[in-house]
Amino acid sequence: MDVNRIFCAEQINVPSDLPDILKDFTKAVIREDPSAGDTDPATARMKLYQWSRDYFKKKLAEGQ
Repeated sequence: MDVNRIFCAEQINVPSDLPDILKDFTKAVIREDPSAGDTDPATARMKLYQWSRDYFKKKLAEGQ
């Protein structure tokens, strides 16, 4: 049994001195896993970059 398995975002340990926007981003990227299932590293990176761009565009539009 994997004792380090994450079941919810609250279980993700993010350093306390990280700015809130980066804490939220870190938890969201782990929770949503935008490159899940990709076997090609280049494709996985591109999906992560695109997801990150969209994440921050949304935050900007929300005024955060």
